[in-house]
Amino acid sequence: MRPVNRTAMVDIDSETLFNGAAAVLTTIAALFFVFNVELGVSPVSKILLTLAFLAGVFALSQGTDDRQLTLLAYGVVVVSVVGIFFNLVNTFDAGSAVVVAGLLTLAALLFGLRTRFDDQNRLLTATQARSLFGGLVVIAVLVLAVDVGTGGLAYELQPQSQIEITESPRGDNRVASVVVSNPTPLPERVETPDYAACAAGDWSEYRYAEPERERRPPVRANINVDDGYNEHVMSFGSKTYPVTLYLDATNTTGETFPIQRTDACPSDDSGAPYIAIFEGPDDPRRAVAV
Repeated sequence: MRPVNRTAMVDIDSETLFNGAAAVLTTIAALFFVFNVELGVSPVSKILLTLAFLAGVFALSQGTDDRQLTLLAYGVVVVSVVGIFFNLVNTFDAGSAVVVAGLLTLAALLFGLRTRFDDQNRLLTATQARSLFGGLVVIAVLVLAVDVGTGGLAYELQPQSQIEITESPRGDNRVASVVVSNPTPLPERVETPDYAACAAGDWSEYRYAEPERERRPPVRANINVDDGYNEHVMSFGSKTYPVTLYLDATNTTGETFPIQRTDACPSDDSGAPYIAIFEGPDDPRRAVAV
């Protein structure tokens, strides 16, 4: 029986294990960055940064004589690019037809690239791959600089002058609009500021009466900006989102209340009742009329 070179087997298996583990961890890191890391910049900037990183992985695969390392690097790039595609589909809410067409296009590109391999399974020379990597890095840095330099989205709260309660005050009564404008050449994600509301002035006649409590509970007011989920504003565009009011009060049907934009919740509880809308965290100690 032929003796088995156990040392050689251990060496080969160890190299395969470490190369495979490195490829898996690199893929996970790239996908985690794409789907979970928020940099506060345009999704275009984040995708370009990811592509520049993948170009570096690809350049590494074109400059090595290790066929196994080249194969694993291809796997990292392909899986990550598919992940980027699905991230873009989710970000810009593309339809099913776009998803199918995009996947078929990626499949066609992969099928076509297989005919370009040389005898070492390379697609480009090491110099060409490094040039591709350098070019993508430059593009990513330039786009990121433009993205950061243009300042992102602008938010404008436009309150109505008054609100008439026609049905339940606990319903979705529109009190304002938030206009989101994008002065940049890149699509940007909508992250509206924390707007809050409070019942200012004297609301004593609109408080609920509870027999078991000596003092009637205060009137509470909350607002919600209906800006959806994962919304984006395209380059040089704008979107308008409704702001609705939840008012925990009684005897308000048919009543009309003024709406005022303030810097904070007014502490004065005298005078005619009105709704104050302001920017900032909703402080429960002050968002009530006592």
